Amino acid sequence: MGKRISTKDKIIRVLKEQGTLTMDAIMEHFAISETAVRKQLHTLVQEGFIEVQQHKKEIGRPYHTYSLTEQSQVRFPNRYKELSLDLLHDLEELQGNQLISELLKKQSSKEKEQLKKYLDKYSTAEEKITALKDLQNKSGYMFQVENKGQEGFQLNNFHCPFLEVAKDYPVMCHHEKEMYEALFPNREIKTKSLLVDGEKCCQWKIAAVSE
Repeated sequence: MGKRISTKDKIIRVLKEQGTLTMDAIMEHFAISETAVRKQLHTLVQEGFIEVQQHKKEIGRPYHTYSLTEQSQVRFPNRYKELSLDLLHDLEELQGNQLISELLKKQSSKEKEQLKKYLDKYSTAEEKITALKDLQNKSGYMFQVENKGQEGFQLNNFHCPFLEVAKDYPVMCHHEKEMYEALFPNREIKTKSLLVDGEKCCQWKIAAVSE
């Protein structure tokens, strides 16, 4: 017997195949009660996987339609990481490691400039580091900040969305350290641990202001 698909997964699959649907159109694909389907639909809306739009009619009550959000893509299998890594490997084989290093450095430089522009509106180091944490977490990282008082600050990152690439090209971690040095030019940056080395997090110490 095949694995039974959950109501939530079936709702997402129906909307993926059919596009934007009304509640009546969704119910054409279910044999269970509308109340049960609405409950799971509401949960998916709350989780950000489905969006609801209200449509007014000249006569009668408005009706709602349901469609998938971009966030729903995480519920479908994808091979983006594998494709990216394969492309880098093929490029390295064709053009050499130096080109890969230059390519990754260029990407790091673009990220550095974007972050610097964003952080420039903050005045204190604590504000900048907090803003950096919040912005990176929105991009898929899992940063935490520890204030070490006179010793400075410590950045802990428990998830890197580029970890598989960094394992094959650890120069990415070096570029990241260089980026923090550029963002905090009057502070010493020390790498204490890295996920690519099997540690539980990437950890950087951002020392107090250098004399």
